[in-house]
Amino acid sequence: MSLYINSALVGASVQDDGRPGLQRYGVTSGGAVDKLALAQGRVLLNDEGNTAALEFSAVGGKFKVQTSSFFVFTGAEAPLKLNGNLIQQGQVFEAKAGDEIEIGSISNGFYGYLHVAGGFLSTSHLGSRSTNFQVGLGATLEIGNILPYKSTSYRDLKLLKLNDYFDSSKIRVVAGPQTNLFSEKVLQRFFSTEFKVSPMRNRMGVKLTFNGENFYTDEGLSVLSDAIELGDIQIDGEGTPTVLLNDRQPTGGYPRISTIISADLHKFAQKSVASKFNFVLVSLREAVNALEVLSEQLGNLRSQVASVQRDPHNISNLLNYSLVGGAIRGDEFDES
Repeated sequence: MSLYINSALVGASVQDDGRPGLQRYGVTSGGAVDKLALAQGRVLLNDEGNTAALEFSAVGGKFKVQTSSFFVFTGAEAPLKLNGNLIQQGQVFEAKAGDEIEIGSISNGFYGYLHVAGGFLSTSHLGSRSTNFQVGLGATLEIGNILPYKSTSYRDLKLLKLNDYFDSSKIRVVAGPQTNLFSEKVLQRFFSTEFKVSPMRNRMGVKLTFNGENFYTDEGLSVLSDAIELGDIQIDGEGTPTVLLNDRQPTGGYPRISTIISADLHKFAQKSVASKFNFVLVSLREAVNALEVLSEQLGNLRSQVASVQRDPHNISNLLNYSLVGGAIRGDEFDES
């Protein structure tokens, strides 16, 4: 049971929930950058547990199905084709042995996810199948590789309308570990500046560009290396901010001016190159409330899933469905 890689570019990887709890040993959590897109795929395929998907950045790839299964694509917008025919994003589809799945260039957002029923079964390291290129964990995707997955029972063809959260103009942050090292003047300028996502980005972090003075502080020279949190905004020696993501280094000594709240991390990560936005400082209480709202959104995903309406003439496995609710003799309405 496997998927053959005909083409996949650098940046594609297998990702699940990652490796939380290991940073004290020098291993950051990693895992899917967009947790909402990962959860959407699991709900659509009725999967439970820490199943893994293929994560793409900017572009997709071509894959040949070697064993029939059910798939769905979530996250950033990109053309998805099965044997040359377009498939709606967020819709479960069946692909049979010999079929080709093609995912084109991403047009809105940055990270897309191809899910298979039961998840991809690449080798697990430290309790996760997630790939971290920087430390050599997980599987690399190269042409000719074969990605295994489970033999699955029939999945209903479901559809979920995917929300567009890729162009959020405001990204919320809380005070960071070294916010107090920056002057009030620098902080005011930071939160009034319009930032732009630069092409210098990967799963470790995203460098930002901006107009005006930089955000350098002499106080940063005295910072000792300490633990880096997901979403920390690091100011380097040139005064340029970089947002640190899932495959970040475990420790660092550059000062961090603020930290993106957990509820907005997927919104920031999905920003395409050159998109513009502002940071908005919120309280810890507001950050917790926002996370509760996101958790409720994740918990309500199943209620938003609908069945795909199809023409019975085009359903090859029509007998899999229970179309008759009961049986009659046939003479119930005959006149006596």
